Amino acid sequence: MLWKEPHTQDDMTSPGGAATRDGDLLARVASGDERAFETLYERYAAAVRAFVRVRVPDAGTAEEVCADVWLGCWRSARAFRGDAKVLSWLLGIAKRQIYMRVRRVRPNVTALDDAPEPRDDGPSPETAVLSEAGVDDLMALLRRLPVELVETATLAWLHGLSYRQIADLSDVPEGTVKSRISRARRLLRAQLDR
Repeated sequence: MLWKEPHTQDDMTSPGGAATRDGDLLARVASGDERAFETLYERYAAAVRAFVRVRVPDAGTAEEVCADVWLGCWRSARAFRGDAKVLSWLLGIAKRQIYMRVRRVRPNVTALDDAPEPRDDGPSPETAVLSEAGVDDLMALLRRLPVELVETATLAWLHGLSYRQIADLSDVPEGTVKSRISRARRLLRAQLDR
């Protein structure tokens, strides 16, 4: 059996020895408790970082977004109502921070009215790009699409998530996910045909 150091009075544990609940930690953060903040950071930094990295391709920008998430946690801890899990609340902050970053830099967008009608023959755009050049080229083409299409298509095509999983993560109906995938496919096909 591995030796485990005994708990000290400073540990983030309750009197019975159980780990402090996230909501309790966040309430302590709201009152300025830096130790509670450190504990939350240790618990969820990796999850927040992974969530952000999927959505922000540039590593430096992703790190800035992560820092903004934790700053937002510190500043907004009092606003936590307890009707969601702390991790969901943190990922909501991350989603807003990502949106704020992406909104500042608008990608080139092709209007649907200007896009030629797609042909139904041949492989799908994502398959064609992946087979010819790879993930980097697919991401470059995806970044030209509207933001919501980029996120949905990335989750579906590069991370292999189901429509249901994407809908849950994006807080949109499954039908919206399907239409976004279809629209992204049409716009990518139009870009490939050029």
